[in-house]
Amino acid sequence: MRVNGTQYRAVNWHLESGGVQWIEQRMLPHEFKQVVSCTPEDVAISIESMQVRGAPSIGATAAYGLALAWQEDRETFFSHWLSRYRSTRPTAVNLFHACNAMQECAESNPTTAQMIDRAQAYADAEVSANQRMGEMMAELLAVGERRILTHCNAGWLAAVDWGTATSGIYHLAQAGEKPFVWVDETRPRLQGARLTAWELNQEGVDCRIQADGAAAWMMAQGKVDAIVVGADRIAANGDVANKIGTYSLSLAAREHGVPMYVVAPSTTFDTACPTGKDIPIEQRDDNEICRMDGLNREGETHDIRIAAAGVEANNPAFDVTPNANLTGIVNEHGLWSALINA
Repeated sequence: MRVNGTQYRAVNWHLESGGVQWIEQRMLPHEFKQVVSCTPEDVAISIESMQVRGAPSIGATAAYGLALAWQEDRETFFSHWLSRYRSTRPTAVNLFHACNAMQECAESNPTTAQMIDRAQAYADAEVSANQRMGEMMAELLAVGERRILTHCNAGWLAAVDWGTATSGIYHLAQAGEKPFVWVDETRPRLQGARLTAWELNQEGVDCRIQADGAAAWMMAQGKVDAIVVGADRIAANGDVANKIGTYSLSLAAREHGVPMYVVAPSTTFDTACPTGKDIPIEQRDDNEICRMDGLNREGETHDIRIAAAGVEANNPAFDVTPNANLTGIVNEHGLWSALINA
């Protein structure tokens, strides 16, 4: 998608250096910065530290990182690098699909170029899936006033390109429609305020940032036509793990009769996971709750504590929304429920 009119992907293979290039998402929206590394450990750390985040982007980054590991340290690829990448984040299943794909390729003893091509094919497949999902989601959203609410960042930063939840919104906008988006700020890391609103603004889509707690009230006032979110893992029964706060959105949506869709590629589905109760939920550091960073009036970045000193925090990164609370799940093949019942 576009940044100041120029096309970018969230992560890509950097031909000039023979390494991996990614957008440093922690710097946004105040600074747009791309990082390049030829060190596979740096790429793994980029996932752990949330320089790269969003399930499809995590998977693509792991694929590129493992291609880099094959190029730089082939001797320990199987004994070290596969497990290293699989341990970077526990909830987003795309990571494990990507690692499995790269392991399968490596087992055939490919050339470095073939491993890079496999990683590129993995990333390209994610982008193609996102584009197809957007086309289908745009049809579902092309009703009413198109006032759409989204949570966290399921945009192109999270999904290499196009996004999952936002892809339908971008398709509507590019077709000449005028969708409006309520952007939940998404505590504690503010991916909605920092990333989704920035993305939408770059694409010229009208939006407003709101506190997470405002979402139910906007539904009660009849100002939300649909909710669209992404997913980090979808269990075999259709339960969905997504950013913390998604479950409460689903409860409010049911109460107020607002359709709620999950949009995610097939790489986000985990058929080996029976229900949402079986999805591991990442527990993150207290500082994400107790501290915050931002720019002061002089444009300088500062990290400050916003909570009482000495108080610990509870910081689950994700929650699980029961499938029964959802209107539908869209992947690149269509409505998931229709596929299951076929």
